[in-house]
Amino acid sequence: MTAKLGVLLVAVLAAGCAFAYVNEDCDWRDRSEAREIAREAREHAREIAREARDQAREQSRQAREVARESRDAQREAVRAARDSARDAAREAREAVRETMRAQREVLREMRREIRDWGPVY
Repeated sequence: MTAKLGVLLVAVLAAGCAFAYVNEDCDWRDRSEAREIAREAREHAREIAREARDQAREQSRQAREVARESRDAQREAVRAARDSARDAAREAREAVRETMRAQREVLREMRREIRDWGPVY
């Protein structure tokens, strides 16, 4: 009876070891698959993060370009206003000069006429 019990015990232990070996092999495959899935998930997350960085970089570049174009347009508007004011001031000065020249010419003509009349006037 003890021999039967010993043989049964050895058979149970052998079956347990065989099952553990098969189960260990399945666990190894499961862990390998889990590692592969995790690696793919990390690569996917990196790709998404890279795309987000690239998109943010592009948006930042576009914002800088829009700001630069806005500053350039504002500078051009200020330059045009300054040039326009300068031209208007120049034209006003020229008009005043012409008026003054005309007045001086009229005054000269009057003096010439007075001189030409002589002592009668």
